Amino acid sequence: MEQNKKTRRRWPLILACVLLAVVLVVAGVAVYMYSQISAIFDTAEVGSLSQTQDPDIEANGERFYNLLVFGIDYDADDSGRTYAEGKGMTDVILYVQIDRDTRKVNVLQIPRDTWYGDTMVGDITGYYCKINEVYANGPDQEHLVNNLANEIYELYKLPIDNYVYIEMDAFKTMIDVMGGIEMYVPWDIVYIDKDTKEEVLAVPQGRHKVSGDAAELILRNRNYTQSDYKRLETQQYFYAAVLDYFLNECTLAGYYETCRSIAPYLKTDLDITEIWGLYATMMQVEPEDVYVVRSPGGPLTIDPPRESYPETSVYYTDRDAMAELLNEHFRDPEMPVDAELLGLPTGYDWPLGKNIDPGRTLGDVDDAIQEAESEQNAASSDSAA
Repeated sequence: MEQNKKTRRRWPLILACVLLAVVLVVAGVAVYMYSQISAIFDTAEVGSLSQTQDPDIEANGERFYNLLVFGIDYDADDSGRTYAEGKGMTDVILYVQIDRDTRKVNVLQIPRDTWYGDTMVGDITGYYCKINEVYANGPDQEHLVNNLANEIYELYKLPIDNYVYIEMDAFKTMIDVMGGIEMYVPWDIVYIDKDTKEEVLAVPQGRHKVSGDAAELILRNRNYTQSDYKRLETQQYFYAAVLDYFLNECTLAGYYETCRSIAPYLKTDLDITEIWGLYATMMQVEPEDVYVVRSPGGPLTIDPPRESYPETSVYYTDRDAMAELLNEHFRDPEMPVDAELLGLPTGYDWPLGKNIDPGRTLGDVDDAIQEAESEQNAASSDSAA
């Protein structure tokens, strides 16, 4: 009897020890996981975000969470010229907004060739006056992210809460870690051979298991009539494929492994809890909840203000159409911002035509894929007959 009493007295102590052991194991795993991806929290020259905003323009309160995602390319531009002094130029710019009221995600694709006028924020004279040069050449050389964040606010009056910086090599590494990704390529991906100057078919239209090299080529290819604008549409198919993978195929362990592998290529001011929280939020999002839209506008040839730089083609944004787009999809309906308050240049025409994108959800992209594949299958059947 006495032995049973002693045993019962020991149970709370045993249980406490077991719980402590579990806590230590979990904590140890968490510390280990953090150590594996800790490189992304060392923001280095990307720096701390401190966006300057207009106090007279309301930021929509707590309803929206706004994330700036931008990809950095360290290669020379198409003409072989580099003007980023080794700091890279923005090749992909996404303004990602989560609406806490509706649980939907809105994504604005900003073309890398977007023309910001003769001078950027800080009254700095531009090279080619394209937004892809602002990150490296803006006035804040200690926290480079502020150059891009402040230019985006100047042009669009869009507030930013956090950022994710991605070196373009991250996309290639991520796809390879995932073992390739199933993707529908909406049209032939063709590039110009540097030696022969002839077109080379890299990826034909259709569904493919895309490798990292192929994904990089698809994402960065600009060999279209309207290079920047068309490329953004191609990238929508990639985003749909990645979302499908994470929603339907990827495990939590796979998500962690992906983060660990691309950590050397990422920088962010999000902390570890915010990253996992963002993961949890996105796992509840369906493709039809993600609306993606490209900036309205079209190509225009300008003479850059720097005398030694030849004329160049830029993406000239339609300010009025942009104001309407932002007020409808990226602002509270009761807090619109007039077009006159946007810092986008005006007063020119679109000699090659103007694009007004109505936008679509990634669910719409999936529908477009199914329709295209049905047409391809029907055409194949007709040919076989």
